[in-house]
Amino acid sequence: MRALAAGSYSLLLVAAVWEIVARAGVVPFFFLPPLSVIAWTFWTQLLDGVLVQETMVTLLRALTGFVIAVIAGVLLGVGMARYKVIRWFFDPIVAVGLSVPTLTLVPAFILWFGIGHESKILLVALSSVWSMAVSTYNGARHVDQRLVWSARAMGTPEGKLLWKVVIPAATPYIFNGMQVALPIALIVAFVFEMVAGGGGLGFLEIMAARFFKSPELFAALFAILLVGVALDRLLRLIRARVLVWMNE
Repeated sequence: MRALAAGSYSLLLVAAVWEIVARAGVVPFFFLPPLSVIAWTFWTQLLDGVLVQETMVTLLRALTGFVIAVIAGVLLGVGMARYKVIRWFFDPIVAVGLSVPTLTLVPAFILWFGIGHESKILLVALSSVWSMAVSTYNGARHVDQRLVWSARAMGTPEGKLLWKVVIPAATPYIFNGMQVALPIALIVAFVFEMVAGGGGLGFLEIMAARFFKSPELFAALFAILLVGVALDRLLRLIRARVLVWMNE
């Protein structure tokens, strides 16, 4: 608790300066409304269900795409680490996927899949899968070969070897990939909603900007920030629990 309080001092200072500067009229209201006004708008939209509804839409898209990326990335990374043919085929594809800013594909995904859930989920998955694949690949490559040899000496088939030895040993790397992929998933879902609409926090923010509703804009922005922080903390907690359990 003491560490948490110490880490909050800078945020409280920024909040106080923001409120003072905005109240003094140094910056026009449209560009920087007072935090108290934003907080009241946030609370009002929370009570009437607007923020909850749009947050659930964004979470549905981001987390569904994230889960798809985790599953596909783990399978791809393990396959590349264990089988030369898979590595030979997918290595250049992964290299291209990591270097291409996938948000540039938003117009193409709108053209192919429309502006509903499908296009956003698929682009989130495509954007997040590469970091998962690379992290899993590095983890599977660094598995202690003595564990593999011992499992094979006891007659463990290849399929069970992957699930019982390789993937558990690569779990810290998999979680590293998840911690990179999760914010990517949120960013892609949020930006896609801003561009294509269809509901969500990104849509809520861009509509507030179009109608010059600055407090609503910042309320939506703070909502996505809070969601991102909460999901990151949850993932860290799961990682700590899983890794401790595995080491027992």
